[in-house]
Amino acid sequence: MSRVLQMEYRVLSEKPRRANVNDTVKMSLLCEVNGSCPLCRRDLVVKKEKKNVRVFDVAHIYPLNATPQEVVILKNEELLSDDIDCEDNFIALCKECHKIYDTQKTVDEYRQLVTIKKEINKIKELSILWDKQTLHRDISIVADKIGLLDKSCLKSTQLSYDALKLSDKKNETFGVLNELKVTQFILNFFVPIKEVLKDLEKQEKAKSTFICSQVKSYYTLLLMQDFDQDQIFEKMTEWFMTNTGINDRSKSEVLVSYFIQNCEVYSVC
Repeated sequence: MSRVLQMEYRVLSEKPRRANVNDTVKMSLLCEVNGSCPLCRRDLVVKKEKKNVRVFDVAHIYPLNATPQEVVILKNEELLSDDIDCEDNFIALCKECHKIYDTQKTVDEYRQLVTIKKEINKIKELSILWDKQTLHRDISIVADKIGLLDKSCLKSTQLSYDALKLSDKKNETFGVLNELKVTQFILNFFVPIKEVLKDLEKQEKAKSTFICSQVKSYYTLLLMQDFDQDQIFEKMTEWFMTNTGINDRSKSEVLVSYFIQNCEVYSVC
């Protein structure tokens, strides 16, 4: 029996069920949406009499007890899980949005929640992979060097426009602002960073090669998760900040820009 027929049979033959969602799952769902309703951005936890009060519901993206009309309109739509009553099909919504979604469901709203949940799942999978993807501690030496460079040093080591490779690698998802920013980072910082990595190589053979391979590996994982170039730039910037301990986001962006130019990111070279 097909999944759609199973859904139709379930509507006709089963009594309505109520989901049993424990507090652990509720807190997990709350964290997934960063404490805000993904549809209207209302806070899902509010202060009442000096206490934190939950003001959200756990919604089923594909309805738990689909009406005949819902089965029809969602007949050819993507299901996030074969088990409707599981966390893969749950999302935290404010009570108002949940009521509207349950009583006035449309295909467009269903697709919107499916897209949001799929993005959440990508981030969760990435977090699991992130825990396994370390970066050599000496990358922090490179980050420190960035902060010590003055204008005269940058001017004397500036890369020529002829050597710039960014235009060959970017696509429409990278964005104009990213392109302008990364172009300047590459022109000003590529040569100094390359020199620091050479120094690391003198201290320990293949150290810089190892760092480059780690960056390439993490980029590949992001690519496999189907992130676009703008998202990859953001995720790699956060990854560098976590692994270098730097709080200055611009330094991390400079490091990512270096590896874009050096072919570890946005390139098959």
